[in-house]
Amino acid sequence: MQKSMILGLGLCLLASCSHLPDFTSRLSTRLPTEDKSEAIGAYALGCLKGAQTFSGKEKGLLISQVKRGRYWGHPDLISLLTKASEEFAKEKKILMIGDLSQSRGGPTLTGHNSHQTGLDVDVWFKVLSADTKISFRELETEDMKPMKELGADQIKMIKYFAQDQSVERIFINPAFKKKLCQDQKLTADEHHKLRAWWGHDDHIHVRLKCPLDSPLCISQKPIPAGDGCGEELNWWFTKEASEGSKDYNWEALKSAYLEKVKKLPKECSFYNETF
Repeated sequence: MQKSMILGLGLCLLASCSHLPDFTSRLSTRLPTEDKSEAIGAYALGCLKGAQTFSGKEKGLLISQVKRGRYWGHPDLISLLTKASEEFAKEKKILMIGDLSQSRGGPTLTGHNSHQTGLDVDVWFKVLSADTKISFRELETEDMKPMKELGADQIKMIKYFAQDQSVERIFINPAFKKKLCQDQKLTADEHHKLRAWWGHDDHIHVRLKCPLDSPLCISQKPIPAGDGCGEELNWWFTKEASEGSKDYNWEALKSAYLEKVKKLPKECSFYNETF
């Protein structure tokens, strides 16, 4: 998303934009509910009870864009990322984590359609060496540079998440998916979970299955059989696919957000609660 749009959003929130609930300007600082953890609803229309975050003791994990307040997740997601960080720390590498969910899940004003139930996470392609110094600007802004090609660290990261039984699917840039299909560096089972989607040229989006402790979680339709390297991948390089990825102006973002809030499951009423 363009910096001007983000800046405009920030100014709009500071000025108490009309027709937005009062709590929207404080979404990044709200605390989670004190309930038993539960993912509720669909990935793109749901919420999260009893969200958890990291302990601060992870060996190979760096959370970016903390100011957004999207570092909360279902315990299954926090556990997966903690285990991944420990695995990469063995080789003195650090994973950079992007958005998870807000403290109560739900829709966000910018940035994502999904990430609403604490089961989605963005993991940057940029894997750091343990002794790397990264600037505050790079860590906290939205201008992480896209990767031109995937190296050994990125392949290992993809394989790690694809092999975990709790992972439902992984979204990746179509060009990277195509290259990985050609290079045959992934198994058929790993490729099955790895799916092309718009953007994702600087990160992968990892999505977990609905947890056993979350009966109100709505599963996504199963991934079609196969490795995703056939005709379904070729579509992503057509004009029709290129027209599907667009930036939206503030009015469109605001309207979409308000519609999502109205359509949340009734069990998500706590999302609208103020402090």
